[in-house]
Amino acid sequence: METIRPQVLRETPEVRVALVADLAHSPVPTSIMGLTLVGVNLFTYAATGSVILLAAAIWGGLSCVAKLGLMAWQAHHTRTRPAHARMTTRFEAAHALVTLGMASAVGAGACSVFRQPDVQLQLLATGMMFGYGSGIVGRVAIRPLIAVAALIVAGTPAIIAAASWENTTHRLTALIFGVFLVGSFESVRHVHRTAVWHVATRIKMARLARNDPLTGVANRLGLREAFGSFAPQAGTSVAVHSMDLDGFKIINDRFGHAAGDTVLAEIARRLVAAVPEDATVARIGGDEFVVLQRHIHRPGEVEDLAKAVNRALREPIAVAGRNLSVGVSLGYAWAGADGCRLEELLRHADEASYRIKRMGGGIAACGGGATAEAATLRNVA
Repeated sequence: METIRPQVLRETPEVRVALVADLAHSPVPTSIMGLTLVGVNLFTYAATGSVILLAAAIWGGLSCVAKLGLMAWQAHHTRTRPAHARMTTRFEAAHALVTLGMASAVGAGACSVFRQPDVQLQLLATGMMFGYGSGIVGRVAIRPLIAVAALIVAGTPAIIAAASWENTTHRLTALIFGVFLVGSFESVRHVHRTAVWHVATRIKMARLARNDPLTGVANRLGLREAFGSFAPQAGTSVAVHSMDLDGFKIINDRFGHAAGDTVLAEIARRLVAAVPEDATVARIGGDEFVVLQRHIHRPGEVEDLAKAVNRALREPIAVAGRNLSVGVSLGYAWAGADGCRLEELLRHADEASYRIKRMGGGIAACGGGATAEAATLRNVA
């Protein structure tokens, strides 16, 4: 059986936002590591009286509390506000600081213990180091620079302290520590690569569920989500423009489906370029497109957009050295943004589109609201 391996993918900004957000979801292992760190350093302080160990226990505990507080703040922020690149950078920098704070406590405590002659205490420090290292690889490796820096800060002081002893056992211990430290870098790389692959795949699948694979614009599900996600402003309206391409079947039959796909992709591109940034373009059928227009302050804005779309789509499209033209039958309907339903707007806009198509194409308006039962068609092509 063939083994499926994660591909090496570039960490896109969208993937980075998801990976940094995941740092907020490890309070339990962080708490366990914090308690272990404080407990081991306090126990060895009681046995040796080393002030460094007391300082490491206090510093490690404070760093752990700061890390848990950061996680709680980040989780709350993610729930209440959309993630963006600037805030992601701030959270990542904050995680780097608190993670390195705990790592320095581990490194200082382990270094101090390995300077003591008590082998049993050295066993405790070894367990603390390897426990921390496995936690870093398992939880923080999704941010490889932070993980590698933390491993170096936590492990290098103990390696130096063990190597300073004039006996073979301690020097072999230092060598083993060093080998495991270098090996952990490969583990970090593997975990990060796998995480990027999984997150990128998840994002891609979510996008495919909401977007048309041929044109890249929203599909029917994406249109519904876009309609339900925006907050209407008082006194504004929302409009739906429903359009059907005239003559598209002839292009498909005469020049083939590849030419038809090229036409559809170009139509989608022109629609995206013609509509406002806050509008949503969707392909909901073979040659059926919809534009969701938000935040309309006067009815004339709806007609202006319909005319702009009509002009953009009627320009010839170059396909395999030929200039192909399609017509458009466009119907639109609008209503107050507060309380209107997408299905009702679509129904009225579709009715206007079908009627104007039977009249030879152009643009038709369906009344002044989604609840209108009848409307006068106005061919303004």
